[in-house]
Amino acid sequence: MATVIPTKPRLQRRDWLNAALAALVEGGIKAIAIERLAENLGLTRGSFYHHFKDQQDLLQELLTYWEQHWTVEIGIEITALGLDPRQSLLALVRMIRHRKASQYDTVFRSWALHDAMAREVVERVDEYRLGVIRDLFERAGFEGLDAENRARLLLYYEVAEPTLFAKQNRETRDQLVEYRLKLLTAAGLDSD
Repeated sequence: MATVIPTKPRLQRRDWLNAALAALVEGGIKAIAIERLAENLGLTRGSFYHHFKDQQDLLQELLTYWEQHWTVEIGIEITALGLDPRQSLLALVRMIRHRKASQYDTVFRSWALHDAMAREVVERVDEYRLGVIRDLFERAGFEGLDAENRARLLLYYEVAEPTLFAKQNRETRDQLVEYRLKLLTAAGLDSD
């Protein structure tokens, strides 16, 4: 009878991206080193090169991964729900929070302060997010600068909230979301 030698499960490109993301969160851009990632995954450097050309390729893919997974996919899903604008805004905030979509914003924004490639992606992410949210406010009947301002306020809050505010219990957090959206979707100062 032949001896079966257990093998490690074959890791995918996404596993390397998640390891790089964890390293970025833990130690910033300088912590994303091929050898360290391979060691953390229990693999050799050769496995890395099966998925990426070099470290620069990994960094570009990491930016794309963040942009697609924590921004574009959410925008597409919100649009596909087909809800009215106010329900869509609530669903959007809940989805952002459930997926912890803004938890990585700080590290990517920090990276973008010193790197043109990262800055370009962060700017594109901000424009996309703002466009989705602004569209929902416009569909809710707000126009021009009013829709833009409401969209920016919601985006600023959702991006900054995880790093600026103490954690609340779920009930309080849900009540704050409902109240904030009620404020943002209330009639503007110009309407009488």
